[in-house]
Amino acid sequence: MLTTARETSSKASPASPARTLLERVRDVIAELAGTRVWARAAGSHVLLGLRGDDAFARLSPLGGASFGLAFRGAGPSTGTWEPLLLVDELAAVVEHALIAVDAADPLSAGAP
Repeated sequence: MLTTARETSSKASPASPARTLLERVRDVIAELAGTRVWARAAGSHVLLGLRGDDAFARLSPLGGASFGLAFRGAGPSTGTWEPLLLVDELAAVVEHALIAVDAADPLSAGAP
């Protein structure tokens, strides 16, 4: 049996890899806040912080298209996280985190 060119090319070309959660979060940040906010993977979570500062928020995958948002606890122990504040789809959770620290560009976020 002969193999057609189409069958050969489809077998030879690998499937494009899915974007990671970190990459998707960085895409939303770039659209809404430019370079003012950083994102870093921490296990299954993604931490968000302002340039030059520690993390202020943690995004957690909850399954399916749902993500949770928690903020760093206030007080003397800054290594703790508050309970989840918001559960929503990824872009909305990132946008709420940026708004909380006044890092979202209102023009990018679609505000009048």
